Amino acid sequence: MTAPGTTEHFDAIVVGSGPMGAHVARELGAAGKTVLVLEAGRASGLTWESYRSYVASYHTAVIKEPNSPYPQNASAPSPLTTDILRIRKGTPDLVGYQVEQGPQAFASTYLRALGGTSLHWLGTTPRFVPNDFRMQKSYGVAVDWPLSYDDLEEWYCRAEWSMGVSANRADQAQLGVWFSRGYDYPMERIPLSYADQVMAKATRGLTHEILGREYPLRVSSLAQARNGTPRTGRIRVAGTVQDGYAPRGAAGNPLMGQRCEGNAACIPICPVQAKYSSLKTLAECDPRQVVLRAQAIATKLHIGHDGRIVGVDYQSYDAEGWGLAPPVTVTADLYVLAGHAVENAKLLLASGAANSSDQVGRNLMDHPFFLTWALANENIGAFRGPGQTSGIESLRDGAFRREQAAFRIDVGNWGWDLATFPPGPAVSELLAQGVVGKRLRRQLGETLPRQVRLGFCVEQLPQAANRVTISREYLDSNGLFRPVIHYDLPDYTWEAMVEAIRLSDAVYARMGIPPEHRHWQMPPGQGDETNYRARDGKDYQLRFYGAGHHVGTHRMGASRTDSVVDRDQRSWDHANLYVVGCGSFPTIGTANPTLTAVALTLRSTRAMLRQLR
Repeated sequence: MTAPGTTEHFDAIVVGSGPMGAHVARELGAAGKTVLVLEAGRASGLTWESYRSYVASYHTAVIKEPNSPYPQNASAPSPLTTDILRIRKGTPDLVGYQVEQGPQAFASTYLRALGGTSLHWLGTTPRFVPNDFRMQKSYGVAVDWPLSYDDLEEWYCRAEWSMGVSANRADQAQLGVWFSRGYDYPMERIPLSYADQVMAKATRGLTHEILGREYPLRVSSLAQARNGTPRTGRIRVAGTVQDGYAPRGAAGNPLMGQRCEGNAACIPICPVQAKYSSLKTLAECDPRQVVLRAQAIATKLHIGHDGRIVGVDYQSYDAEGWGLAPPVTVTADLYVLAGHAVENAKLLLASGAANSSDQVGRNLMDHPFFLTWALANENIGAFRGPGQTSGIESLRDGAFRREQAAFRIDVGNWGWDLATFPPGPAVSELLAQGVVGKRLRRQLGETLPRQVRLGFCVEQLPQAANRVTISREYLDSNGLFRPVIHYDLPDYTWEAMVEAIRLSDAVYARMGIPPEHRHWQMPPGQGDETNYRARDGKDYQLRFYGAGHHVGTHRMGASRTDSVVDRDQRSWDHANLYVVGCGSFPTIGTANPTLTAVALTLRSTRAMLRQLR
């Protein structure tokens, strides 16, 4: 059966051009399959000139938020951090693209453009630790994945080489993380900053007690998908031998894909494309096999009598904001949704698809990003290099996860960045004191480099009530559904934020920083404040940011009764539909999710090719 009005047929249709969609298109195209990629956003960034236009937009933007380099698109809008307001009980936040129903504001954004959110991500790529895949078995909370770390290790290797990860294997081999024999990362780690070295020296030998058990606090380098120094020699990758690694650019332009220069703009844009984005993977696609169609919004999946998907509608636009062309239906043997955890759920709900389990859109999770900061007694070299080059990883797992969340700790290189948005507040304070001219510059030069900041990516458990829904009450200017988000945090996560305060005090004390120079309460209007009474009996005014790590909305599982997709990310309900990406995660762990999502997707392409054959 085919859908009415069919104009074209492909072996596979992929919705979305972010890292997952780009990797599916590349792998299927390389196997000789014809692939159509539908991207809702504008067709920019694949040439040096168009990418530089993003850099120019960033330079002139008044507000430097994650999407500021990428002009807003009225036909395919994206959520902006400036649109996220404090939730007031009973009053939804209607500003911007996503509708916030609360009780907490979902404080994360994403980008609808060619390349997706990989354009503005930070590029941090740690692997999940083994216990992240078995939270129910190990700690009696949440659910288990239908696969293990061991099942995914080979695909982690492939993903790290595909994305170009710079890391030190010895630094990453902790908390049960292991590597295949003979394997190493494609590039050497990004060097530790001076601030990292100060933090590492201060915390040497320091431990932190949680629920009666001591955990070491050890600073180690971060795995990052940005170009460093390529490793030489022969390295074994997923059973094959690889001869070294060459940093990749996009569109074959030698000016793209340079090594990291330490530009302090990783979020939202790397001016020399040292950081990975899916534009690089898209540039590797065989144009004879892969058709890329941007400014084409997928609006509906057609379902045949036998439950198979028989077509997908999309609507295109030429001039942004001037309306959409009538729907066009295209068909394929295989359909892959790779849009985004939110957009995938939205399209499935709009199509009445893949939801026999009633789990589509549910279990939305993020990493609440909690900050502490302090003023060091000496210059620690703040505001140099990428956003983060090191972290404290030892609290990502432990017996305490039975009662409270784990977290990753980023050691920031950009001073108090999200905490106070320097240097503005410091300048205003000095001007109010009558400090101007050379004296102003001198005092800023003496103070700003002393700023130290810790950022905590806090784990969140899946909850069915945290979800993405759609409603005909909330449509965009083209009459298409806006995502409606319901979001809250459990005590499991709040307690970890209180733990972060205790841990930060211990670290800052070890650095010799007096209590009056330590902070964790953000100024009013930044983040969403919550009054929380912790198990220690004290009341805390807690604020957090969203990390931009949307996961869980079409989770995988071992049974069709409680999950949307199986371990290959294939829909339980539709034999020829795959729904890939971070939305497939049953739990979020503490690791930034993109590397794991790419590894899962590469693994799924094996099942896709087997099915197409």
